[in-house]
Amino acid sequence: MAQDNSQGWFPRPLEGRYGISLAVAIVALAPFIVVSTAYVMFAKQVQAELGMGQLATELIAGFSISGYAFGAFTGGDLIQRFRQRHLFLISEALFVAGCAISAGAHGAVVFGFGRILSGFATGLLLVIALPPVIQRFPAGKLRMTMAWVDLGFFGAVCAGPLIGGAIATQHAWRWFFVGLGAIGLLNLATAALTEPLYDPPNPGLKFDRVGIALGFGAVVLPFWATGELAAHGFASIMFTVPLALGCACFVALMLVEYHQEEPLSPVKLMWTTIAVIGTLVAMIAGAVFVSFLELAEQLHLQALQHPPFATGLLFSPMIVGACITALLLGLLLRTRFLPLLVLAGFACLIGGGALILNLGADASSMLTMAAAGLLGLGAGATVSPGLVIAAFTVASKMVGRVFALVELVRSLADYIIAPIIMKVARMHSRQPPLDWTGVHHAATVTLWITVGFTIFAVLLWLAGGAGLPRPDIRGWIEQKQPAFASPKLFARLRGQ
Repeated sequence: MAQDNSQGWFPRPLEGRYGISLAVAIVALAPFIVVSTAYVMFAKQVQAELGMGQLATELIAGFSISGYAFGAFTGGDLIQRFRQRHLFLISEALFVAGCAISAGAHGAVVFGFGRILSGFATGLLLVIALPPVIQRFPAGKLRMTMAWVDLGFFGAVCAGPLIGGAIATQHAWRWFFVGLGAIGLLNLATAALTEPLYDPPNPGLKFDRVGIALGFGAVVLPFWATGELAAHGFASIMFTVPLALGCACFVALMLVEYHQEEPLSPVKLMWTTIAVIGTLVAMIAGAVFVSFLELAEQLHLQALQHPPFATGLLFSPMIVGACITALLLGLLLRTRFLPLLVLAGFACLIGGGALILNLGADASSMLTMAAAGLLGLGAGATVSPGLVIAAFTVASKMVGRVFALVELVRSLADYIIAPIIMKVARMHSRQPPLDWTGVHHAATVTLWITVGFTIFAVLLWLAGGAGLPRPDIRGWIEQKQPAFASPKLFARLRGQ
């Protein structure tokens, strides 16, 4: 990536400062992530004020995440052909605009447009903001970078219920979006003083029309399908048809990208043991975390009619869990024990799920808080480390495209599986909309998914003969070579 020697017309006095550059990247991503778990606490207030039904609420929530996933996917292309500084400033401005539109909305369509726009902008920022911080600073900074990124991501996720509960108590959801927009505006001003002016690495890259079209179908259609579950059952064509078409688009996308010479996503390069497992870890761990969290939240909110703020307080131990795992990720990043951190994370998710199964109809506060703490530990020890493990298997110059691919599949899993699990809970509840019987049934299904995938991932790792490799971070950053030598899938079984 060649730097443009011209200083441009706007002064950049903060350029090259590591701490500020990292903070700008994290602040660009955290606000939308907070909304993903905070919104459930005040969703009923938004529905009542805007006259939205449950179907519109679910569709808006789904399409905002699909906007995020599609933004990450397309960002992998844009960063190759346009200057990162300009893309960052435009994307951050789009996020501010999305928040302003949502804050001032007086109808479902306008509110939904604002949510989708802010999601799309944040997806772009994931690929535009974060990889340059990883690539442009010395290898010795990477441990701190990834620890703060893990804390920024999952600290925001885990703080969401508490923040959302406070917003619901004050009936201040419009001011919440105003506040997010103000944070984005301040970050935009800081970025204007910080982001360097670099030439794009591949401005003549051929535009992958087929890949973009398939990617759009792969993210929009499944989220439409799960949104329809609010009004229809699993057998309805309003669910099955868009889900089937979306899955077909996703499979076709993976096949097309695998055979492309200049792919949007490095599917072929990542078709190895460690990369596949890292991607699957981020995908499944995120999905079961969101499912367990939403089941426990809705048990308190809908079945027990607990106030949103009291419910949010019960899930505050997740914040502590996220802080602990961020520290562990930083400490273990340069060691051979990173895969063991992921395994410990799945053990925490299993433990948290087991506690949710024992909450009972009265949902003990102590058990809920213990489950929340384990879920926070589990999420922080799996999703971000899985993303890092996958990225380490290819050259660091490809990290933006790796993030785009992993976030695409992770978003699909997280916010498709979770609505399906919630539908299972409602279908098995004897007292609509939700009761303990339905939550217990759905939590059992989620726990079996977690246990089954943990066993599968361990066996796949052993079959590949990956062992416990020590990552060559200096070579990854400075020499642009993979940090891991990832064996082929089933290499040990093939005798390789």
